Amino acid sequence: MAGATKKRGPRATVLFKSGQGQGAGAKSQYVFMLRSVAERLGFKIEPNAQITRKAGKGGKGKTVKVSVRGSMGAKHIKVPLPGTTSNTAAKKGVSVKMLSVPVPSGANIEDIKKFLGKAGKKPTSFVSPDGRTYSLDKAAK
Repeated sequence: MAGATKKRGPRATVLFKSGQGQGAGAKSQYVFMLRSVAERLGFKIEPNAQITRKAGKGGKGKTVKVSVRGSMGAKHIKVPLPGTTSNTAAKKGVSVKMLSVPVPSGANIEDIKKFLGKAGKKPTSFVSPDGRTYSLDKAAK
């Protein structure tokens, strides 16, 4: 059983960035993450995420709705579990638990901040894929 991998649980699709406007950048982006991570951070789970695409040459209509899961295997950010980062928790010896959250490969820091701002339990900071820590406080801007 050297090559066996441990199953980590069911996955869920979460809206990363809604597609508004026109042009190439107007597509909605989704991420495919562990359901437990999505529930802990309070993200809204999309049960049947769909995007519209142009129909092929033999297609009858102009657009077709396609089910999507979201980006998988792209970048990951680390987000502290809400409630484990306070000074009192550090004094009690509670270690900070970090959750791994996938983000699309083309996402920039501002997109990630907006995405984490939609969470029900808003984290205070996150660690980017390159290892830098960014604060999510409104006063830090």
